[in-house]
This record gives sequence, C-alpha cells and structure tokens, in this order.
Amino acid sequence: MSATASPFCATERSLGTMGADQRRGMARFGFWVAIATSVITVVTFALALTALPDVVPYPFTDEVVADQWPGDYVWMYPAMVLMLLVVALVAAVHELAPPGRRVFSRLAFGVAVVAAAVLLIDYYVQVTVLQPSLEKEQLDGWAMLTQYNPNGVFIALEELGYLLMAVTFLCLAPVFARPTGLERAVRWLLLASFAASVISLVTISALQGIDRGDDFEILVISIVWLTLIAAGVLLALVFRRAAGEPIPSPHRDS
Repeated sequence: MSATASPFCATERSLGTMGADQRRGMARFGFWVAIATSVITVVTFALALTALPDVVPYPFTDEVVADQWPGDYVWMYPAMVLMLLVVALVAAVHELAPPGRRVFSRLAFGVAVVAAAVLLIDYYVQVTVLQPSLEKEQLDGWAMLTQYNPNGVFIALEELGYLLMAVTFLCLAPVFARPTGLERAVRWLLLASFAASVISLVTISALQGIDRGDDFEILVISIVWLTLIAAGVLLALVFRRAAGEPIPSPHRDS
C-alpha cells in the first residue's frame, strides 16, 4: 500500500511491535469510534437545541424550570457518552500515529481525559443531584449549581471542559502532518476549532469582562460539537484507509 493511500501508513520497522493485523484491528476500532462520535454529537446537539432553557431570574426556582423538566436535562445523557467516545477516539489516533508524532497524540490524550472528566462530573451532578432536588423541591444550594445560573458552577465547568477539548484539538493537529488532502483537512479543522474557541473567549471577555454569563459557554460548545461532527467523518476515512479498506473513490490495490 502506498503512503498516499493510507494517511497512517508506516513501515513495519517504524510500527515496532505492532503487527499488521493488530494495526488493522486498531484502525477498524478507530473507524467505528469516529462514526459513533459524529452520530452521538449530532444527537446531543439536536436535543440541546430543543431544550435551550428560558431565562430564569434568581434564585432560579421560577415555575418555568418545573415546566421545562425533564427536557432540559435529556441532552446530558448522550453528552456523557460523547465524552467517553472522544477519549476513545484520541486513544485510537495515538495508537496509529507516526512514531515521530506520538508525543503530540499522547499529550492530546492526557488533555482529553481531563476535559472528559470535568464534563462527566458536571453533567452527572446535574442529572443525579439537581433533577431529584427539583422534583422533591429540595432546593438548598440549588442556585449555585443549577444550569439556569449563568454565573454558576455548571457553566464554569462547561467552559473549562470545552476549552480543554479545544486544547486537545490543538495537540492532536500535528499528528496529521502528511501532505495528503485528507490529513490536511483534519489538521486545519482542528487548528481552526482551537483558534475559534480562543478568539471567542478573548472577544466576549473583552466586551463583557468576567461577567460573561453563558454567552461564551454556548459558543465554545457549538464550536467543539461542530468540530466533532466534521472530524468524526474525516477521521473515519483516515482509519478506513489505515485499515486497508476501500473508501468512496476509485479502487486502489494494496
């Protein structure tokens, strides 16, 4: 198989102890994880768009909160699955990364684990603590933790988690260094996503100071989710090529 046919193509010597069958198996695993990442991101995004909470005044216990329950929490369930998929996707990229680029994929994996942990904790607390508290009207401490507080813990952790996701994209971009159209598209998508996240943070902070509300949170989530949808499709093609399977293009013998 030629180098242009497989973006992760490498010689047996550079693959080290990873045999051809093991490498193909990992590539197939990466393919399915990439597809699942795109699909679950679309589902999460769609549910989140239909559950955008109305503005609720302090102490965030208005009747509108009860009226919107449980719809405002449904999207968090696939979002938690998505966090695990992102970690698995970065791990798959690391396993097939060229030896000289594995320091970047290893760093990306470490950051992705931290980002996923932050967001998993954030969402899990909402669906297992805040939902029952709302249902039972046990609202002590509710204001600081609820998603309806634009300056609360939930929004702050989401900002942190998705900023770290953007950093993951930055770390992962150098892995795709081959001068092929597919790898170039992945690399620039990841770099553009990181740049857009940072520019959004700087711009909103300059305009609104530390009282950003949920403006930046909404922007950075949208940027990261759109990136995951597109990157999942592109990476599925990358992994499929690496597995030596045909892609939607003229057949090429390996």
